[in-house]
Amino acid sequence: GVPKDIKEVLYAVIDDIGRERIRADVSSNIESSRKYCAEIVDRCTHDLGGEANDDEALGNLCEALLHFMLTASLLPSERKVTVDGTELDVVVPSVKNLAKSPDKTLVIQVIKANADMARIKQAQAVQKNIENLWIISARKVDYKGRNYHLGNAKFQYSSVVSDIRAFLARKGVSSLKMLHG
Repeated sequence: GVPKDIKEVLYAVIDDIGRERIRADVSSNIESSRKYCAEIVDRCTHDLGGEANDDEALGNLCEALLHFMLTASLLPSERKVTVDGTELDVVVPSVKNLAKSPDKTLVIQVIKANADMARIKQAQAVQKNIENLWIISARKVDYKGRNYHLGNAKFQYSSVVSDIRAFLARKGVSSLKMLHG
C-alpha cells in the first residue's frame, strides 16, 4: 500500500484547497483538473521535502491523486484489478469493457521503480493496443506508448485526467458514472 505519510500529505493539500470545490470544478469542467493536478503535485512535493526525490514516493503520490481525480471527475474506472493473472492499476471504463472492446478501453499502469518495468510487458499481454496502454511514472521510463510523468514531457502528468476524458469521448464511451443507490 501507499505509505501513510504520502496520502496524509496529499489529503492535507486537497482539504486545504477544498475537496468539494475541486469536485465541483472538475466534474463540471474536466480541463480544470490540469490546474488542480499541477498545483497539488507542486504543493505535495514542497511538503514532502527530501522524499520528493524518491521515485516510489512520487509514484505513490501520482497514483493516489489519480484515484482522487477519477472519483472527483465521475469518470468510470476500476482500480487494482487482476485480469488473466496480471495486476492492472487502473482500467477505464471497466474490466468487462476490456474483455468486450479492448479498442475502447484504457489500461493505466503506475511504475514506481525499475523492478516494476515488467508490469508494462504483463499489461501488454492483456491490452495489446499500445495506444490504449498508458504508463504513469515520476520520471520518464523506457516505453514507446504514452508515458505521463512529472518532468517536462509531451504527456504531462497533470493532463492525464482530461486526456482520459478525451479518450472516452473519442471512443464514444459514455463517460459519466451511473450513480448507484
